[in-house]
Amino acid sequence: MQDIKKEKNVPDRDLTFRSGFVTIAGRANVGKSTLINNIIGQKVLATSSKPQTTRKRTNCIYNDNNSQIIFVDIPGFLKPKTLLTEKLNNLIQKTLSDVDLVIMMTDVSAGVGTGDFFVYEKIKNSGKPVIFVLNKIDEAGKEKIKQEKEKLLELSPEKDIVEISALRKINIPVLIEKIKTFLPECAPYFPDDILTDVPVREIAAEIIREKLISLLSEELPHTIAVEIDKFEEASGKKNIIRISAIVYVSRKSHKSMIIGKSGHVLKEAGTQSRIEMEELLGNRVFLEMWVKVRENWTMNEKDLKEFGFVN
Repeated sequence: MQDIKKEKNVPDRDLTFRSGFVTIAGRANVGKSTLINNIIGQKVLATSSKPQTTRKRTNCIYNDNNSQIIFVDIPGFLKPKTLLTEKLNNLIQKTLSDVDLVIMMTDVSAGVGTGDFFVYEKIKNSGKPVIFVLNKIDEAGKEKIKQEKEKLLELSPEKDIVEISALRKINIPVLIEKIKTFLPECAPYFPDDILTDVPVREIAAEIIREKLISLLSEELPHTIAVEIDKFEEASGKKNIIRISAIVYVSRKSHKSMIIGKSGHVLKEAGTQSRIEMEELLGNRVFLEMWVKVRENWTMNEKDLKEFGFVN
């Protein structure tokens, strides 16, 4: 259970085959993870309207008969207030130097603004090709789309712009074909039945963190880390996976907030996580969760290494 796979249904490959790495940059809640999940046809990435949902580099793989596109999900750009955010910003810069194409995604319904300009300033110096994607066109009228498109063209008149709805899957094939034109001709990097290179136990941890983020106030998500302590078949029981998870917080006062009154928050997060895990794994899941305090772990190099933020 190390990889999330799908049935092999990719047609025979064309003689001219393109393969490469693409990352999507944008401010929080523009739909980056939703787009990647819908392109690969499986929810692998956590989605939330709150910043810092994505913390680790994740490769998600799309295949068709003439291409393999590896979408590299990265954290959003952050002000380096902690050692954690400093490490995340270093990860972003490293990823930008590695990919073949950068997609800058904006939310047309919210409008192109200073946050988007900030992101563009960060990515334009990477030296990599950039295309603009206007997302959520299903939530904006034609005039609004035209206005926001003009703002992007002011940033860089020569850039391609693709208008999509990641949620409604509008113009996704158009975007895929545009991406292919930027990829080099080369053999695929991964087998065509692999959707992501992230181990299942890490995906389970991200599912739990996502559910907690959605239930908690703005400031808490930044201080939550989830570690899977056990991931195994239940003893003597087939088709039942036993998962034990530890939720770490950086302050003692946060522990009671994570648990909630009469354990309500932790119980609700556990129920939502178990349901999603069962859909992902195709097995029944028995999930146990504990909350522990790791004082100021976001500032501690040793803790960051243990949680996988430092190589």
